[in-house]
Amino acid sequence: MINKKLAQKITDATNNTIELLPEEIRYAEKHELLRDDLQVIEIAKKDQFNDAIIERFEKETEESVSKDTAEFLKTPLTHFKEKKNEFLYLESTSFDVISVDAFAIEYDEVFEVYTAMFGLSIQKKYAPNMKDFLDENFHSDTMNYSMMFSAGDGLWEVNLPLNYLKQFDENFSIEETYHFLYTFIFALMESVEN
Repeated sequence: MINKKLAQKITDATNNTIELLPEEIRYAEKHELLRDDLQVIEIAKKDQFNDAIIERFEKETEESVSKDTAEFLKTPLTHFKEKKNEFLYLESTSFDVISVDAFAIEYDEVFEVYTAMFGLSIQKKYAPNMKDFLDENFHSDTMNYSMMFSAGDGLWEVNLPLNYLKQFDENFSIEETYHFLYTFIFALMESVEN
């Protein structure tokens, strides 16, 4: 999981330098994964998605509405409340360490919540640990998150209403929402490892 992927990322570092996100640095230091000869360069959160594939799609047809740059991520999340027919797909190499390829975010007009959908590549045996973490951080009596294991793909298909997660704020920008998701799933994976 995180330990294995981050250790490999550090091993693969060339020229004795490595760029890591703040969560990765904290984790690597805590688990003593960093070599003494390695210079660590912290990636600023604002630069996390510079390499990302960012695309908006029509919900009903899944036709592309727009291919976007990281600049679009500065848009308020409420964009999807106003454009209920759209969802945003964001794929980033920074998600590799948390075993996610991409996140899709949309506004669910039926339940009036922002929802994140993603595949989490983690073994089925960790379901109780995942559920414990989600139950501890998810607060709603009216609806719940959903997780379904796809044996063919070897991953969990997760549908997560964001409004019911601790520290989520509807006033986030889209970028802040993706940072929130990254940090949340990083904590989930770290919890599962323990």
